[in-house]
Amino acid sequence: MTGAWILYGLVLLLAVVFWLRIRNFTLGQLFDQSSRHHHHVLAVLDKHPHGGTWRQFRSWMGGK
Repeated sequence: MTGAWILYGLVLLLAVVFWLRIRNFTLGQLFDQSSRHHHHVLAVLDKHPHGGTWRQFRSWMGGK
């Protein structure tokens, strides 16, 4: 029974985190942002078809 409460707590935590991330965006803005990210990932994968290390991937994606 304790496992169920932990699961419910994690689901609630995820819902709160997602809500905090999207609360200032319209649905159209969310779709536009998702589309930009999708095309960025596709461009990186086209440029580096054989992949690389996690550190290389993060640098290709513009991460730290």
